[in-house]
Amino acid sequence: MSEILEKLAMPLPDIRTLPSVEARLIIAFRLAVIASKNDYDCRDQLSDRLGGDRAATRILIIAETIGFAWPEPFQIGRPCCSLTTPDEIWLIAAIRLAACENRPGFDALSCEMLSGDARERIYNDLRGFVATYAGTRG
Repeated sequence: MSEILEKLAMPLPDIRTLPSVEARLIIAFRLAVIASKNDYDCRDQLSDRLGGDRAATRILIIAETIGFAWPEPFQIGRPCCSLTTPDEIWLIAAIRLAACENRPGFDALSCEMLSGDARERIYNDLRGFVATYAGTRG
C-alpha cells in the first residue's frame, strides 16, 4: 500500500523531461482538443508536427473518440504549459500499449474508467494512429 501512496505523491513529469516523441504527441493532442472545441481547423499545424495529413486526421479522431468516451472531461494542459496532466500520461501509456499491440495491458490500464465498447473504440483508433504515425517516421 505504501508503494501506491508514494506513486500518488510523486509529481507528474514535466513535458520537457519526456522523450521528444512523447512531448510532441502531447502537444499535438492538446492542439487537436483545443481546435475541436473552438471549431478551428488545425490540420496543417498537426500535419507539420506529426509528419503528414493522415497522422493529423488520426489524432483528431482519437481526440473525438476519447472526448465522447471519457467519463469526465479529459484533462489537458494549456499549449504553453510544461506540466502534464494525469490524463495526458494515461494517453502516452495507452499509445505505448497500442504500439506494442498489448491489448490486455491497455484493458488493465483503462478498465476502471471505460466500458468495454469505449475501450474497443479507443484502442482501435490508437492502433490506427500508431500505424499511420510510424509510417510517417520511417
